[in-house]
Amino acid sequence: MPRQISEERTRKEMIDPQLEKAGWYLRDHARVKIEIPACPDDFFGVDGYDAEPWNGVTDYCLYRENGEVLAVVEAKRTSTDVRLAEAQLTYYVTEIEKHQSFKP
Repeated sequence: MPRQISEERTRKEMIDPQLEKAGWYLRDHARVKIEIPACPDDFFGVDGYDAEPWNGVTDYCLYRENGEVLAVVEAKRTSTDVRLAEAQLTYYVTEIEKHQSFKP
């Protein structure tokens, strides 16, 4: 049976190194934001964002220099059904698209 990895370890061991390798420096908070609450009045500067049904947090948002969200990365433990993560991510990017010129 495959080893189960927590969401935290997935981030630290899999996602963070890949983002850094691709040139997304995690300490550059103008370009990369991690675990920002997705509240309706202040979702990364996107007015009107509604996080329902998850009422949660986007794990990583990657930004263009002009402040638009370029990409969203959702981290999950390895035992999570990938379809759940895909549905959550699809919802987030669809909501973000409503407030900028393109879908991340």
